[in-house]
Amino acid sequence: MSSKHQNIEHPGIIDRVENNRLWVSILPQSACGGCHSKSYCGMAEVAEKIVEVKAENTSRKYEAGDKVVITLKKSLGYRALFLGYLLPFLILLFTLILSLQLTHNEALAAVLSILVMIPYYYILYLKKDTIKSSFRFYIKY
Repeated sequence: MSSKHQNIEHPGIIDRVENNRLWVSILPQSACGGCHSKSYCGMAEVAEKIVEVKAENTSRKYEAGDKVVITLKKSLGYRALFLGYLLPFLILLFTLILSLQLTHNEALAAVLSILVMIPYYYILYLKKDTIKSSFRFYIKY
């Protein structure tokens, strides 16, 4: 497998620079429709996204307006997919089946399975800094 399929790459423009942190504005490209990672990337669904990138190459001076390509490991894309979509779906489904078996009331089971999402997303919110630190974007060039 070639190395280009190991990372998710997006061209962007540096929006602002503070110390060694860069905020890069990413616009979805027309090529997103044919990209190998379009099924889990989500970039085609947004008009503009700004991501924070730590500048690893301190010898290069970055300035607002510079064009760059940022990368994210493909495995982290799968992790985001799992945390954002798959795990909540599995929790919701498990809660629905369990509460339906225990209560035999479809309306109550539906409400309980939706209510259980509140603590899940609250925990994600509390852990956002930990999660954010594990999703590191890098500047390719």
